[in-house]
Amino acid sequence: MRDFRLLLLSLLIACLVWVMHTFALTYSASMPCTVQVTTNLQGYAAEATARETVLLRGKASGFYLLRMRGTGRKPVRLSIVEDSRHFKPVPGVEDTFSLPVSELRDRLSEQMGDHFEIDYIDAEELTFTFAPQSFVRVPVVATVEMDFLPQYMPVGEVVLTPDSVSVYGAVKELQRVTQVRTQSIAYSKVDKPIQGYVGLEPVPGLRFDIDRVRFEVDVDRYVETTMTLPVTVKGAPAGRTLVVLPSQVELTFRAPFRPQGGRIVPEDLALVVDYADFAGAESTKVIPRLVTQREIYAWRINPGLVECIQMGGR
Repeated sequence: MRDFRLLLLSLLIACLVWVMHTFALTYSASMPCTVQVTTNLQGYAAEATARETVLLRGKASGFYLLRMRGTGRKPVRLSIVEDSRHFKPVPGVEDTFSLPVSELRDRLSEQMGDHFEIDYIDAEELTFTFAPQSFVRVPVVATVEMDFLPQYMPVGEVVLTPDSVSVYGAVKELQRVTQVRTQSIAYSKVDKPIQGYVGLEPVPGLRFDIDRVRFEVDVDRYVETTMTLPVTVKGAPAGRTLVVLPSQVELTFRAPFRPQGGRIVPEDLALVVDYADFAGAESTKVIPRLVTQREIYAWRINPGLVECIQMGGR
């Protein structure tokens, strides 16, 4: 009985060694595959599956073939990302585009892995039918989280390129989209201009024609100055006078650390109330305008509003 068990164990080990050896060998094989693409065709859904089944011929180990095929002949599903410029409309067939297989060879090889060496692809092109999809064009808004070293500040707005994006999805979902925000542009202790790329915040159920934008933030060193200036009035009709109270306000402004043209003096600046602003306002209090030919980054006045009293006329 013991000898029989040893014989049975030996046969089992021999079979196992034979199976391991057999499946470790390299074989020529044909692998049927279905190809799903993800692309960015304007006006269409992002994904589609090829009408044709692709037959990949190549070499692979028995283990690989067993893992990919299992015990059946169901085609292997491959998913690839492809640029929309490689797709060409199929004449006379609505919403259908062709794609040369030559554009896919490298990505098909990547999908099959290092253990399958493609010798031949039994197709010259694939055709895909994409579902039409509505879209809207909306602005991109920067989400910025920055702090700056003392006496440094951003100059102007964050510049985004492109500054708008096409959003695809169901009409009902698109109606609630008015803008797309970037992911956080986060920097600390900034003391020089910065630039780079930032992703877009996803919106559930919708997709964008791009997944990131370029940003630029101009940063400069500034000097802050405070001076007292008179407030003047322009544009008052004949026979009417506009009295401004107070007649002088405190102006605090930030300018380049080394401004062109030298130091900024009161004669370079003017605070003006336009009569048209007063006439169109719902209140007698208005914000004067700063008029200057010099480069000013930011400014504020104290008090923030001036009272306007009209005299003469009706």
